[in-house]
Amino acid sequence: MAKFDARQQHLQDDQTRVSGAVYIVMLVIAAAFAAFVWNLYAGHDAPVRITPPPGAYKVAPPADGQAAVDAGESGAAPADGADEIVDAPAATTTASSTAATTTAAPAPSGPPQLAPAPVFVSDGPFVAQIAALQSEAAVQPAWARLSSRAPQLFAAAKLDVERADLGQRGVYFRVRAGYFADRENARRFCARITQMGQDCLVVEK
Repeated sequence: MAKFDARQQHLQDDQTRVSGAVYIVMLVIAAAFAAFVWNLYAGHDAPVRITPPPGAYKVAPPADGQAAVDAGESGAAPADGADEIVDAPAATTTASSTAATTTAAPAPSGPPQLAPAPVFVSDGPFVAQIAALQSEAAVQPAWARLSSRAPQLFAAAKLDVERADLGQRGVYFRVRAGYFADRENARRFCARITQMGQDCLVVEK
């Protein structure tokens, strides 16, 4: 009976040792699997740093812009075609501006050109009216003031005064310079009077 108990105790000890060994092996496998999984996911989550190369960056143009550039070129582009494409519109604009400047008419400079000098006659059918006054006494001062501004123009002119009764508007005295053989010479006289800032009207006597 004692031998049977010793043998049974021995079997139980062997089972305990085997169970302990199996447990240790399972712990080792579990630890190894956990380390493998941790390394796998840690490798994906770790940030990756890329060191940029020294120097300036060049950004490639978009696909649409490149297509438009290729469509507008007539021949093969040089190796540094980017610079040529950028400069081409500016060169075209400059050429157009130069052509517009060349064809534009130059602006007139200097004093305004005077009309040809009028020719007076001793008695002609045309006169130039330069004022209309309501006072007959003011006629001579007005004539003297105007003729003093252009003595050469009035040198051969004669004063002609016409009285005009305008009814309710009153009586006016028209100050006129004469005389001219035709309307053209009277117009030349009025052109010079107008350049002086004075009104002038060509009329027949």
